Amino acid sequence: MYDGFSVYKTYLAIKLHFSSPKYDYAKYEGKINAKLDTFTSRNDRYFFHKLSKKYKEDEIVDFFVSNFAKNDKVWSKQLLEDEYNNTYLRFRKYKESVNYHFRSDCSLLNDRFISDGISFNDGFISDNGQHPRVLRLLIQGKIDSQTAVILDSVLSYSNTWNKTIKEKVVWPKIAMRLAKLKPFVIYNDTECKLIMKEIFV
Repeated sequence: MYDGFSVYKTYLAIKLHFSSPKYDYAKYEGKINAKLDTFTSRNDRYFFHKLSKKYKEDEIVDFFVSNFAKNDKVWSKQLLEDEYNNTYLRFRKYKESVNYHFRSDCSLLNDRFISDGISFNDGFISDNGQHPRVLRLLIQGKIDSQTAVILDSVLSYSNTWNKTIKEKVVWPKIAMRLAKLKPFVIYNDTECKLIMKEIFV
């Protein structure tokens, strides 16, 4: 039965997925140790019941994924605020039209590269250990995290950034979020490569 307790368990599983290097939501099929007694004694159980009424069973995973991918410090009592729903809606909008949004972000990157007078490769290079241009645009919210995941699946730039970016606070946190987000980003590899070839080559 889908109810507040179900939402609570999904919340715990997604939260653990994004916060722990060891727990994998897909691998464990979202299973997690959670007792009904513990849930009923929580003073925030009301929020999970409200969420079960607001989001369908096939929506709640994306709701939590989108928000934990953006901020791993998501507190249960904030989840009914508009900000979290808007994050979810943006995530779903991208997911439902992946090629359109991926193309749009790639076009933005290409325009930035041209205006800055740099090559495609230069946009992904960490100059003297600094954040690459693409990472800066991601941090600024100019491109979507799902776009970053798709680009990395093609280019494997994160492996290089792990070695070349000197600061060890911001990038490592983003790198983990992107790695944890990857299983939830659904796209056609061939189509996305063709879009990249069309725009960047």
